Amino acid sequence: MIYDDEKKITVSAVYRLLIASFLTSTAFAIFFNTYPTTHIIDSIIPSIDAIVLLIVLIYYHYNPHTDINKIIVFYIIFFILTFSPSTIYYVFMAWNSEWRFVDEYPPVTGLMMAIIMLGIIMLPKQYRRYIVLMWASIALPIITYLLNHPDELQTPRGYELIGTFGPASLLLYVVFPFQKSIRKHINKVTGDLRRYELEAGRDYLTDIYNRRGLDLWLGQLNHDDRISVLLIDVDHFKQINDRHGHSIGDRVLVEVASRLRTIYFEKHTIARWGGEEFAVVLVNPKTNTLPFIGSMFQHALGTLPYKSVGKITVSVGVSSIAHHDDFLDLVNQADLALYAAKNNGRNQAVMFNSIHPQLDD
Repeated sequence: MIYDDEKKITVSAVYRLLIASFLTSTAFAIFFNTYPTTHIIDSIIPSIDAIVLLIVLIYYHYNPHTDINKIIVFYIIFFILTFSPSTIYYVFMAWNSEWRFVDEYPPVTGLMMAIIMLGIIMLPKQYRRYIVLMWASIALPIITYLLNHPDELQTPRGYELIGTFGPASLLLYVVFPFQKSIRKHINKVTGDLRRYELEAGRDYLTDIYNRRGLDLWLGQLNHDDRISVLLIDVDHFKQINDRHGHSIGDRVLVEVASRLRTIYFEKHTIARWGGEEFAVVLVNPKTNTLPFIGSMFQHALGTLPYKSVGKITVSVGVSSIAHHDDFLDLVNQADLALYAAKNNGRNQAVMFNSIHPQLDD
């Protein structure tokens, strides 16, 4: 579960990184095409970046379950290929005395460091080597050039470049362990919240869903799923408590819940509806078998004796089949059928459509 939560966080982080990168590239493309420099590369690269990132964003938006690892690796390699060639181009030309590097290199160092830092903070630690590679492919050529050209190093632009890609980059080694501790803390908090949510949704005695847990489970069904509801009541349960004590009565409820787990093997769930009453929700049951399912539960729960109390019986009310959004209506149907079963002498299963045949589908 923690892995799933971390994956969700990673997917969200990458999506935001792509959006931010696209908007930034678009802004640079507009600026350098509106106010072009003498180097056409300054206009071409941001424009290509914006187009490629838009394509990736559209693909990612319509394919949210794609391999996130491939997207991350592509993103990092893409920016390495974006910034490294242009950096090497400016360094190479400056080294061949075509111009002074500090005068011609575009003011994108802040953007580069922002992307690197965002990658460190937002992406999982297994991508650390790619972030370091991104930094090295840009920083090392610049640092090497400036150290070999002290006249350019000792300028405001030179100090800014060497400071950004040199000492300031040491912050990476501070952020890495901090990012790791943040992710560890997030995982712990997420795990605790998930555990508390599960505990709050389960009945403390029988360890099956309570009403809250059942409601959460229903919310996870597919849009077109149809369900039927069975309400099962232990007959004369008050007499069991009066004769054997509440602790024995609790054991009976635990054993009923245990047997409920072994009766039906298609998609379903069970919950303690209240007191000695249990709810079973069948997902997409077959219409022709539904009339027999209630009797199957009734016989399975009442055939073998229970420890300490011997044989007990149950009454079962079965609803019709409808969309899962109609759950409460189906509960009311099952409740009416259960009431009919009790009035008819208990120890039987009654289907709602048998007492309201005019509602039969």
